[in-house]
Amino acid sequence: MDNEVKYVCKCGTELPPNHTGPCPKCGRIGEVHKAYERSAIFAVGLVVRANSRARHKQKGFKKFAKEILQGGFPSDSPKLKKGVDKVRIVDKEENEYHEVVENAETGEIIREVHEPLSQHKHQPKHKRK
Repeated sequence: MDNEVKYVCKCGTELPPNHTGPCPKCGRIGEVHKAYERSAIFAVGLVVRANSRARHKQKGFKKFAKEILQGGFPSDSPKLKKGVDKVRIVDKEENEYHEVVENAETGEIIREVHEPLSQHKHQPKHKRK
């Protein structure tokens, strides 16, 4: 924050610090006072990332028949500071698995998988000991 001292006549006219004599605008003499002005600049970076998941439940399928997951997600990788954008479709009825993961900052595709769900191997985020 910066503090700035200004010299101002009662009429509001700003005067130089070494001013003598009448105000050039209103003609007043000796009615100069100090005005303190404080200015602050705040920069706020706010990024809102949303994601959603929808599940279609149907008899004969455990938990769901179809799931769609999409949106922005954080990443543990220091290279992906802004996280990733992900679209995942799991369709048990059609035996399909689709997933596309992109770098949220550059749009570069990091991972793309399209395969039968029966051949898909789940890759856990963290290995359990």
